[in-house]
Amino acid sequence: MGLLDQGLDWSNVDVASQGDGEPLPEGEYVVEAVKWEEKVSNAGNTMISMEFTVQGPTHANRKLWENFTLTGNSQVGISRLKAFIAATGHDVNQPLGSALVNASMNRAVGVKTKIEPASNGYPAKAKISSFKPAGAAPAQPAPQQAAPQPAPAPQQPAGQQMNWS
Repeated sequence: MGLLDQGLDWSNVDVASQGDGEPLPEGEYVVEAVKWEEKVSNAGNTMISMEFTVQGPTHANRKLWENFTLTGNSQVGISRLKAFIAATGHDVNQPLGSALVNASMNRAVGVKTKIEPASNGYPAKAKISSFKPAGAAPAQPAPQQAAPQPAPAPQQPAGQQMNWS
């Protein structure tokens, strides 16, 4: 017997909480990466696809997604991944591996977002334009966020290793 066969009480659920379908507005937010997956892009490059949850100061629990391309001709994706991991407080002067990415999950990070316009039949969406430590001073005045506690440096990652340079 499934959950729906038991009768789920949804009397206290607010329909307005579904959102308005609009992308997260441009601005500065504190987010946490909640999961990641290694994938292969349509162009055949290895990438990390990451999901972020907004913590505040507004739009809590909204989602952002980011792909970090690790292989190919461009260094942009790996540079952005390095900025994300550095913003979590981890030492980026060590090889990149799954243990380092895992250690960066569920840590508060400051991001700045921009809106990527609709194109090719896809709607406009919010994109992360930069990462910084959650306790860093914002470019514009915003509500104060608690700085994350410093984390101990992770152990040498096991498994696949990548050279940051």
